[in-house]
Amino acid sequence: MNRKTIRKTAFQFLLLVGSGLITSALVMKTASKPVKKTKMSYAVSADEDQWVEAELAKLSLEDRIAQSFMVACWSNKGKGHLAETETLVREQKIGGLIFFQGEKENLQEAIQQMQSAAKIPLLIGMDAEWGVAMRLSGEPRFPYQQAIGAANDLKLTEKIGYHMGVECNMLGIHMNFSPVADVNLNPKNPVIGFRSFGSDPKTVAGQTAAMVRGIEDAGVISCVKHFPGHGDTDKDSHLELPTVSHSISEFESKDFLPFKSAIEAGTRSVMVAHLNVPALDPSGTPSSLSKLVIETYLRKKLGFKGLVISDALNMKAVSEKYGKSEVAAKAYDAGCDILLFPENVKDAVELIKTKVEKGSLSKDEVNEHCRRVLHAKYQVIIHKPMVKRNDPAPERKLIINQTYEKALVCLKNDQENLPIDRLDKKIIRIGIGTHTSAFRDRLNDYAKITHYKYYTPEEAVKHLREIKLNPDAVYILDFHSDAQRARNNYGFSSWKKVLDLLPENAYASVILFGNPLVLQTETEFPKAVKSILCAYENTAAAQERTAQAVMGAFDITGKLAIEINNQWKEGFGMQLKGNGRLKYSQPEELGLNPAKLQEVDDIVAKAIEAKAFPGCQIVVAIDGKIILQKAYGKTMYENGDSITNEHIYDIASITKIASSITALMRLKTLNKFDVNMKLGELTPEYVEGTEYADLKAIDLLTHQAGLTPWIAFYKRTMKDGNLDPEIYSGKDNGIYKRAVADNIWIRDDYWKTMLKIIVETPLSGKKSYEYSDLSYYFFNKFIERVSGMGQNEFVDKEIYQPLGLQTMTYLPLEKFDRKRIVPTEVDKDFRKQLIHGYVHDPGAAMMGGVAGHAGLFSNATDLAALMQFLLNKGQIGDQSVIKKEVVDQFTACQFCPGNRRGIGFDKPTVDLKNGPTCDLVSPSTFGHSGFTGTITWADPENKVNFVFLSNRVYPDADNWKITKMSVRTEIQRVIYEALFEARRK
Repeated sequence: MNRKTIRKTAFQFLLLVGSGLITSALVMKTASKPVKKTKMSYAVSADEDQWVEAELAKLSLEDRIAQSFMVACWSNKGKGHLAETETLVREQKIGGLIFFQGEKENLQEAIQQMQSAAKIPLLIGMDAEWGVAMRLSGEPRFPYQQAIGAANDLKLTEKIGYHMGVECNMLGIHMNFSPVADVNLNPKNPVIGFRSFGSDPKTVAGQTAAMVRGIEDAGVISCVKHFPGHGDTDKDSHLELPTVSHSISEFESKDFLPFKSAIEAGTRSVMVAHLNVPALDPSGTPSSLSKLVIETYLRKKLGFKGLVISDALNMKAVSEKYGKSEVAAKAYDAGCDILLFPENVKDAVELIKTKVEKGSLSKDEVNEHCRRVLHAKYQVIIHKPMVKRNDPAPERKLIINQTYEKALVCLKNDQENLPIDRLDKKIIRIGIGTHTSAFRDRLNDYAKITHYKYYTPEEAVKHLREIKLNPDAVYILDFHSDAQRARNNYGFSSWKKVLDLLPENAYASVILFGNPLVLQTETEFPKAVKSILCAYENTAAAQERTAQAVMGAFDITGKLAIEINNQWKEGFGMQLKGNGRLKYSQPEELGLNPAKLQEVDDIVAKAIEAKAFPGCQIVVAIDGKIILQKAYGKTMYENGDSITNEHIYDIASITKIASSITALMRLKTLNKFDVNMKLGELTPEYVEGTEYADLKAIDLLTHQAGLTPWIAFYKRTMKDGNLDPEIYSGKDNGIYKRAVADNIWIRDDYWKTMLKIIVETPLSGKKSYEYSDLSYYFFNKFIERVSGMGQNEFVDKEIYQPLGLQTMTYLPLEKFDRKRIVPTEVDKDFRKQLIHGYVHDPGAAMMGGVAGHAGLFSNATDLAALMQFLLNKGQIGDQSVIKKEVVDQFTACQFCPGNRRGIGFDKPTVDLKNGPTCDLVSPSTFGHSGFTGTITWADPENKVNFVFLSNRVYPDADNWKITKMSVRTEIQRVIYEALFEARRK
């Protein structure tokens, strides 16, 4: 290979690096050499200076001037446009390109095409204020600066800047024309508005500096704009020249503050706006063309030594007054190092060259402009820094969610209307606008809600007038706008007319997904409107977070970063406390390593492969935040449906704590039950005159009352291996009306015989631990007697409905399609069919499916919600459904060390070894397991809530691989190891 070929190959390599098509990891670092300060605001190495001076020496005067030209390019405009642009790169030797609309794929192709045509690598820029999604279709975007400013979390802002920089870096974009540093002092500003961090200069300054640090740390040049400050204007500089009438002191105390902070934070470029600023330049020259503004104030007053960039030179604020060539020459002469969006490169370069030749512009100024551009190219292309490029998606998702959480602001909350605590009320949601489904779907995860959806307020008014709205319902009215500017009332149209249709005495919450400035002239609302939330943007993430806040999953702490009107000023925001409901989150929020949690997938995969169970659901919440909610496998090994989080499992003996014990705790809260009561007091009609009458509830519920472990009731109802026709029927009628399975009904009064069989079974006489189901047959009857309703009705009314549980139920076939219910055993001995939708436990089935020890069905998410309710000590917000001291009493070990049990609840072994949990849990942990392959544990000390549901009994209940493989305890171990690892960091 000859020397020329080597040089060509090396240069092509640098072009690929510059375009982002070869990662920086492949670029060898330059040897460390002494560093010196230049006129730039950052330190440079001797190597950098050497490269810049060498390249400068190769360039003609025209080429040096051309390095300042950054021409507009659209990667989606087709081959003709790209060919024209390539000609400019090749023949005019321009220094850079700013890319506009396109897609990721054609952008990278276009960058590679242009870089290949360049003698010196091109500096590639993009307006990516909310990420590359601002210009590239199909890409996810970050929140607007208005929402980021409202969140006002500098660490979050810096992370957002970093991720914006990373995505630019990976696409070969070297410069992001972001952040907007303008203080939004004028609510009527038509061009800044939602693009600003807010109306308080100090807040904007802090946010701007944080964003700069993030972008620059990603190896991308940040560009703060629009100096000297575009915030207090009421005209759009794209259309005409706005005037900012601030005094010099106002500029210094307000407008300059964010730019000063950005310069101190290390921004490498500043964009100068097209503004008339009489206090700074009385001549009326636009600031972008004013040497006075750039040299006196930006360079000298603020000490900026980096790249000065003109705002787009095609904007009418300057383009209509000055010719296409003249405007570029004036900006260059005024001190702009990069001329953005010039419209006539060849003539402009020639005009600038003529000025140099005539002496009105010095060669030193040309060289200084060119040096600054070349220094920038060295730093982001030739000596591109290493940037960590792990999968950014999880952290990106987290910071976006956290931004919307913190930005959410409550402007009104009369009578503590929000969050919605008890969910056993009729809830009606009226959604108006487009792209509303994320809000609806997350609300549905918490409660059963009636939804009305309309695309416009006019459509809503028309149809709602025909509906008789329930005056006793709770209303949620969510208005969605994808617009952010003042046109058409910020995209909300005549939204307030909908509110007039609400019943006067209703309790309604209004939620605005869009620009809160829509409320500028609104201070009066109908009586029914008790709450107003501003969510800033109509994105799926904003909707999903807001739905959680409405339901109380986290506190609302946001404050306005702008002034809406005299009622709602900058800094206003009501603080709303969450009510303890589970929050849908992700491991990263708690600092957990997602890679560690992937071990759960491996454990489950091996178990399914070994046929320990066909499928399962897992939910893990830590500190009230769901960090794992997954479904695995199928409903059956053969021809089964894929398990989803919506499938419902028979949770078997977890019924004891999820139904019976929860009901008894509720009754104790109502002073209708005490653990020291004897069975003769609870159910005298069944035990009077027997040794069972003297058994205390606490002994029964801790399994130390001497009851036999289990009675096979069904065997007493069989004749010659078949069901006794005197006890069972193939038809549902007045005598046989308790369903046992498909086409099998048992006598309605046979349960009395079952209770009689129990009391006729002698007690062991030992007060030692021996697990038994039998006492729950009596507690079932006690709950019925004292509540005046079936146990299923009582727990639904008193517990499940207030909590919004939608799948936890007895008798699931009465509420759900059979396909949603996971089948259990192929019963070969008793019912002789696949048990699907009926309780697996034979005794509970003979009770008609509603028993104290079994019969409950649920998905993992509802069970986790119930366990979180117990971790929250029986509270829903400020409401005590179960008294805290009652929860503490029942979940504590009663007779340790000899008997580990709580009151109804299972507990870890005293030494945490060889028990039902892994050995990493705290002793305060409580829960239960179920015969069908289910388990749930709640750890108050570590705040861990773990639910595992499976149908390990399919097709055969003798399959104990789930236990032999320690599947559930090993998954629990992984969770705790991940948690403790995060806590050690």
